[in-house]
Amino acid sequence: MGVSDDDPVPKLPRGRGIRLAGPEMFRVLFTLAMLVAIIALTKPCSQAVSKFVTGFDKPGNGSAAVREPGTIEMPSGSAAARGAEQFEPLRPDMTEAELKAAIDRARARAAAGSAGSAGSAGSAGSAGSAETH
Repeated sequence: MGVSDDDPVPKLPRGRGIRLAGPEMFRVLFTLAMLVAIIALTKPCSQAVSKFVTGFDKPGNGSAAVREPGTIEMPSGSAAARGAEQFEPLRPDMTEAELKAAIDRARARAAAGSAGSAGSAGSAGSAGSAETH
């Protein structure tokens, strides 16, 4: 019942290593390659995204710049500036009388401007007749 020094010592079972088939080895190597690629590309990619997102905040960036209402100026002498003269500004705090007067001024300006051209006068007349019926 006792253990003596002469008794054989049992040995631990030893494996022959990990044996992986071809597809399994491919999956392991592919996963390792993807991890290395993610670690290597994280910094440049994050810097590019950061520049893209923070680039919207810089003034004078063209169409990406957000402008406050009323701060856009029409270029002088351009067709857009001449076209802007035909519009009547409307505000949300206008009374019914002010709104009606502004609409009447716009209609009078449109009628005076289109009197010189027959094509515009015809379309303005049809629009006016459609509103009165």
